[in-house]
Amino acid sequence: MFQTSLCKLLGIKYPIIQGALGGTTRPISDPTLVAAVSNAGGLGILATWNLPDRLILKEIDRVRHLTDRPFGVNIAATHSSYDFSKKAGLLAKEGIRIVTTGRGDPKIPAVSILKDQGIKVLPVVANVKQAISLENKGADAIIASGLEAGGHVGNITTFSLVPQVVDSVKVPVVAAGGIGDARGLLAALVLGASGIQMGTRFIATHESIAPLDIKKRILYASSEDTVVTTLRTGSPTRTLRTAFTEKWEELIKSGASVDEIKDFRRKVLKRTRGNIEEDTVGAGQVCGLIRELKSVRQIIECIIKDASTIYMGLKENGKALE
Repeated sequence: MFQTSLCKLLGIKYPIIQGALGGTTRPISDPTLVAAVSNAGGLGILATWNLPDRLILKEIDRVRHLTDRPFGVNIAATHSSYDFSKKAGLLAKEGIRIVTTGRGDPKIPAVSILKDQGIKVLPVVANVKQAISLENKGADAIIASGLEAGGHVGNITTFSLVPQVVDSVKVPVVAAGGIGDARGLLAALVLGASGIQMGTRFIATHESIAPLDIKKRILYASSEDTVVTTLRTGSPTRTLRTAFTEKWEELIKSGASVDEIKDFRRKVLKRTRGNIEEDTVGAGQVCGLIRELKSVRQIIECIIKDASTIYMGLKENGKALE
């Protein structure tokens, strides 16, 4: 029932992508989580944030030992063209055929570099202009991510962004931001998307290597317990609200100088991790929907089963109105 153009493009059973998940010391979307998503019928995405090439190769090898299903790799298109080309070549040599990129429309020709290596490219965008530009550059699909999402965000909601992107491009569109259950999948499909990407929902899983206190924080959080801050990277990023983000907001509101702000951020990046209140933890507003720790397979199978039930109910309601 839910075999879409995205499924055909990526060779997956269900139109569900696991968003690349970074971490303070190592990526959360590691081989175990990636393989679990792919084995359950979705598309796992290996995050490579802050990883040297040798470790990226090791992680790819680990994924392949855990699954024979399709999976992808996420790389940041923030390097120089030379460095990005080198990394694209490395992935192509390893047989990687799907890559997601983030941070909108990069200044370097990231899409063409990847396409030249025979890699399918799914960039994450925050507005229509970026989507059109990246489709023109050869993107195979567009991930339209609303401001509800965890991590780097734009300023347009998913519900407004997705149909605009769908109307503006011909390639499959993936809805992201604020999606965590069957209702989100069906809503995305009704808006014209060919699938969904979820990140925060997969943090709160048994397979996730995220610390237990972070998982618990997500389970007990409301949507209001997230905040958009520039603390970590200098770009707007949605994270869980902590004592640290509160200090940052106070610093900005107090009219601190540029040097004071830079000094505070420098201390943040050097700080020893371990205390959630002294860190920034990327998470989306969908945390308000997440109340139970589950396995990846339970999540994906539940979404598909519930979506089918809801869809059949809508059909019956439609007949009753005829």
